[in-house]
Amino acid sequence: MLAIVSVSRLDSDRIEIGVARPQHDSNPTRNYPSEKEVRGVLSDFGISEGAIDTHLKLLAQMGASEQLKFPPMDIPQHELLAKGFRL
Repeated sequence: MLAIVSVSRLDSDRIEIGVARPQHDSNPTRNYPSEKEVRGVLSDFGISEGAIDTHLKLLAQMGASEQLKFPPMDIPQHELLAKGFRL
């Protein structure tokens, strides 16, 4: 399934992952208490370690609720469902 994955840091210092389908209104989010958990989810989605590192380093420099998006990618629907993202 073609999806756009985003990450943002919440006021509570948790990290939120959002998944959206292009040209659809649905944008389910999940938040995680640690960067380690976020790395695991993003890696399971097929995002490279280099891209994850770059985005998380930038995210650390940004304010709360600012969002960074990864380029659109094909993520197996079963992987999205396994992580709690229903599109």
